[in-house]
Amino acid sequence: MKKVCAVCAFICLGFVLFADASMQMLKSWNSLSEYEKWFCLLSEPLMEQNSLSIATVNPENYIPAGKQSVSQQILENSWELYSRGDVLILLEDYRLRKLGHSVTYNKLKERLNQSAQKSVQAAVEEIAIKDCMEAYLIVRSYFVAETQDILGEYGLLAWDYGRVLSILRWSIAAGWIPESEALELAKPFIDDLINAYDSWEDYAVHYAFGRVFYAISGGNDYNAYLNDVLGYIKKYDIAVSEKDKDKIFSYRGTKFPGKNRNDNRILTYKDAVYKPSKETVSWISVVKAENNNGLTKAETSSLTSFLKKKKNIPAAASNMAVLQVSGEKVLYKTASKAFEEAALAFENVENTSDLYFSFYIRYAFIAYHLNDLKKMEYAISKFNNKTFETADLQYVYCLYYTEKAKSAGYNKKYEEAVEYAKSALFCLKQGHSLRFMGLFNRDVIKNSEENLNNMIDKYRYELRQAEQQNRSA
Repeated sequence: MKKVCAVCAFICLGFVLFADASMQMLKSWNSLSEYEKWFCLLSEPLMEQNSLSIATVNPENYIPAGKQSVSQQILENSWELYSRGDVLILLEDYRLRKLGHSVTYNKLKERLNQSAQKSVQAAVEEIAIKDCMEAYLIVRSYFVAETQDILGEYGLLAWDYGRVLSILRWSIAAGWIPESEALELAKPFIDDLINAYDSWEDYAVHYAFGRVFYAISGGNDYNAYLNDVLGYIKKYDIAVSEKDKDKIFSYRGTKFPGKNRNDNRILTYKDAVYKPSKETVSWISVVKAENNNGLTKAETSSLTSFLKKKKNIPAAASNMAVLQVSGEKVLYKTASKAFEEAALAFENVENTSDLYFSFYIRYAFIAYHLNDLKKMEYAISKFNNKTFETADLQYVYCLYYTEKAKSAGYNKKYEEAVEYAKSALFCLKQGHSLRFMGLFNRDVIKNSEENLNNMIDKYRYELRQAEQQNRSA
């Protein structure tokens, strides 16, 4: 009996605490202006996800002395934003539609709708070959094809702008932007959102699809991501009786102006379901494998078979070849054959991409290990001075010019050898100043600077000796 009473007391205490917290939220909410309420409401999902305040413009009114705000940690760790200036640049890029998942979604939508192919699969595969799409972009293309009739003309606008408003509120808590300025910066985004959608539910479901887009792009569990975001969205979307309206915080039934909603479909929670095609699921597994997100046994066994069927698509061919260079012990002859076969899929590429250049960098690296200068030259010929400026490419050039220097030196063409060695050294130093993508093991160039300087000294000495011999002859 005592246990039952204790449990009842605990439950009652929970209700009291919830009611008290809800009344406090309601009090804060009612003190906000109309735009401040929109500001808070539209950024609710990410605030709830990070356990921050929903009903105050500043999501962290109290930050212990000497402590960094949670908001600042999110800005720095998740968004790589480190100052007010960084935030303002980001906002401008979103405002001008230069940045965001919505931009990518709309470009893919336009590309798909221009295709003359009769089926979605044929259209996506045609574009995947011509544009040398990476696997995650193929996944996104299928998502666009499967959802464009549901999401309508605004696509992932809710997702992008909802996150922009979250960034602004986090910037307030981080002390980078004052509340009044943040609200003014937020207004254009708020206006676009509240006029694009019919209601909170319509907006929230569109936002949730953005979360799915984000999940599949990394090969993550899209159902788990969707369920999580729906939980955040629905937390305060609760039915409240007339007598409790002054006690319980809820945004159930919030209508938007919707002036620009046009004929777009009004979404409800029942629409918050994503059922990808088998083809999409297979490509998600490819992305999952690329990101080492832990494939199941069933996924692993079917992945190789799927890639073989799609070997005419660069993303599939590249992944098949890369499987040959996985692990600590690389059989370079086997890998070279795999890359030679995979290169056939790249012959029909019309628009080069990161995948295109990554593939040929890896190909050149394997050729280097086999001392195959012809294959190195073939791979390097796919580049020009204006493409893909990364450390990986510069290091491959360094290796190539080093081998050319050795070959010239061996043939007693010392002047050429010096120039090649100097080119190799220049590329090495260029590489040190650029982003390294990790396309191969950097240990191969570990002592290159010292070795190249020694080579230059050696070949210069040999050149002087040869010149003296010629003069004395």
